[in-house]
Order: sequence, then structure tokens, then C-alpha cells
Amino acid sequence: MTDPNYEDDKKHKRYNDMLFFVADSDNGIPLRCPCGGQIVIHVCKAGTYIGKKYFVCKHFEAIEEETKKLTWKVDDHELKIRSLYSIEDRLSRLEEDEKKNAEQIEDLKYFLKNRYPNEF
Repeated sequence: MTDPNYEDDKKHKRYNDMLFFVADSDNGIPLRCPCGGQIVIHVCKAGTYIGKKYFVCKHFEAIEEETKKLTWKVDDHELKIRSLYSIEDRLSRLEEDEKKNAEQIEDLKYFLKNRYPNEF
């Protein structure tokens, strides 16, 4: 019989292993990004931080670009969902109109049947 906390323990161990993998260095600077990419040193060349070093994932720009694309997709989906709400509203109004028209047609049939009994 296994310990009920076994799965949680495994998750915590994997997380701690990942942290060790990321921060396994002599000077406290990570060797690897959590995504597995190499850490590169960027030096600021403009503004008040000229010469300041930044430690950035090699895949940072690709990840940033992908994030922007996903943000655009989410915004596009939000617009589509909002338009679906307006379509749903129009559809419900059309269904109400259909019911009213069906009632009017039945009234007209009744009127014509009573008015012209030999015709219908």
C-alpha cells in the first residue's frame, strides 16, 4: 500500500530538482532557464543602466514573440465570443418573432375557414 502523499512528494521532488538544475552554479547565477534554454548575458547599451548585465534565457525573444501571438489570439477569441453573444440575442428575438408569426398564421387560417367555409 502506498502513502497517500506519495504523488505530492514526487511533485515536490521534481520541482526541487528543477530548481537545483536551474540554479546550480558557483556564483548564484543560473546556468539554465527553467525552460531548459541557455542563459546569456546581455549588457545594457542605452539609458541610465549602461553597462548593467542582465542574465536572459537564450529563447527569451522567441518566448516573448509567442506570448504576443497568443495574446492576440486570446483577444481575437474574446471578440468572437462577444459577437456570439449578440448573435445568440438576435436568434432568440427571431425565435420569438417566429412564434408570433405562427400564432398570426393560425388566426388567419381560422378567420378564413369561418369566412369562406366552402373554400377550405
